[in-house]
Amino acid sequence: MGISRRSVLSLGALGLTAGLTGCTLDRSDTPNSPTETPEPTPTPELSPTPTQEPIASPVPGYADPTRWNGRTLSIAAWGGDYQDAQHEAFFKPFAAATGATVQEKVADIDSLRDQVDSEDVVWDVLTVPMEQMVRLARDNYLMPINYDIVNRTPLYPDIALEYGVGVAYFSATMIYAPTSTAIPQDWSSFWNVPPLTEDGEIAPQDLRCLRRHPIGTLEFALLADGVPIEELYPLDVERAFASLDRIRANVLVWWQESKEPAELIAAEAVGIASSWNVRVPQLDLTDLVRINWYQGMLSADAWIIPRGAANSDVAFDFINFASRAVPQANFALLVPYGPVNVDAFSLIRNDRSAILPSSPGNKPLQFVENWSYWAEYEERLTEQFEEWLLSPDGTPEAEESDSE
Repeated sequence: MGISRRSVLSLGALGLTAGLTGCTLDRSDTPNSPTETPEPTPTPELSPTPTQEPIASPVPGYADPTRWNGRTLSIAAWGGDYQDAQHEAFFKPFAAATGATVQEKVADIDSLRDQVDSEDVVWDVLTVPMEQMVRLARDNYLMPINYDIVNRTPLYPDIALEYGVGVAYFSATMIYAPTSTAIPQDWSSFWNVPPLTEDGEIAPQDLRCLRRHPIGTLEFALLADGVPIEELYPLDVERAFASLDRIRANVLVWWQESKEPAELIAAEAVGIASSWNVRVPQLDLTDLVRINWYQGMLSADAWIIPRGAANSDVAFDFINFASRAVPQANFALLVPYGPVNVDAFSLIRNDRSAILPSSPGNKPLQFVENWSYWAEYEERLTEQFEEWLLSPDGTPEAEESDSE
């Protein structure tokens, strides 16, 4: 999932619970909670100015600060500044509005599996990537979402699933410099590069940057080859690698650090790159880097509840709260991730909505990642992608699989 995207900007404590009292949170670690985050490489802490002040309006249906008085909810998330934003937008306001004590932990999938297997579940709610949610549900580690408690009516349907509810959207998009003389229109534009000269030199505007991972990269290769969005899945893997063969010589960097694409575009070292949308505003490069949302790939994280969670009633109520318009809008003001609640956009200024992937102007231009497909084939296709990348002769023999 390119986990380094989860090092997100910190805007400090914005007081999202102004006027509320009785908030009780416990951010301590315990032996049952991993202390290391999944971040393989930390990134600099950045603090751009938000476009508007936080919204302190009460959340409808949450006016009783004694509702869960005496109850404790243990939530495991990704740590770092991403979780700091969750703390401000979701955890602290929920504790204030209901009287619950919220304990914050750092998520770890293996630990979750161990807890369920041992029937000693100490976490009540987790944040995980959507494809991880699918795997965990397939392996019977999760409770189905109780939609009698979680109101899905204002939520985008593609993130209100049987075993998980979206936390927020992010996108894999193409980015380019505003000074570019060839603004990309779609992925076929990205792939449109001139033939190599005899000396093998390539002008910077003809160089590209793509993610060193099959998720997204294979979809973009197929779109560049003319596959319609509605026919992407299941992926035609052989056709995708053949498409990548055509642009391989022009790819300057196969990025693994998610800040690399935006930095390369800002330095005019490459003409176009694929990138997580969140990186451009996080690195404060909006004046030097433009995002093309067309044919971008929407992804998301999910709230999940482990099978056997002791406080599932409070957990479902928390997920409902975190999915309401006000908390969703406040999270999007802290970090450039897109709300999963359609009504949140009426609370967000237009200049902020413009950089959010699920805004009414951006979401219809994109397609949603097929999380079930990648839950099944990510490991196999990652191996094949690495074989292709490291092979001097191009595409390796395609493996026979149900993914094609």
